[in-house]
Amino acid sequence: MLDNFKRYQQGIKVENLFPTRKDKLCACGCGQVLLGRKTKWFSDNCRKIALNTYYIIKGDSDVIRENVYLRDKGFCRNCGVKSLDWQADHVVPVFKGGGACGLENFQTLCIDCHKDKSFYLDRLPDSRDILTSSLNILPSSNNTFRAINQRVCKNIIRETVCVSE
Repeated sequence: MLDNFKRYQQGIKVENLFPTRKDKLCACGCGQVLLGRKTKWFSDNCRKIALNTYYIIKGDSDVIRENVYLRDKGFCRNCGVKSLDWQADHVVPVFKGGGACGLENFQTLCIDCHKDKSFYLDRLPDSRDILTSSLNILPSSNNTFRAINQRVCKNIIRETVCVSE
């Protein structure tokens, strides 16, 4: 029912992601045994975590942006700049199977870094393997080498991995 090549998952229900378990364990996956009259969630916190995960996987952009901001504090994962004008970016793009994902496939990128990533994404070999939140990938101006160097960008020192085209 989940389609990893779509940004928004239509028709999905909480029950699809967190079915009621017959072994009397919490549906969120925490491993807690349900006692008394509890039939699905061990606690309100389990229910809240599961609903939050459901909305992220479903593709609710407001919930995704809120959670990415809370995790990254508004700092671009690529250049380190904090900005009020930022993008919630799929680390593995939807067109390469990064849809219907949890928070681990999202990162904060400033507008410039998001634009650079989007522009160069199709031009990199096996880009889904090397584009991660811990690397800053830019094409090399000299196609004969790969180098790791330091450069100053927006008053932030960062590592840049240059990849020949």
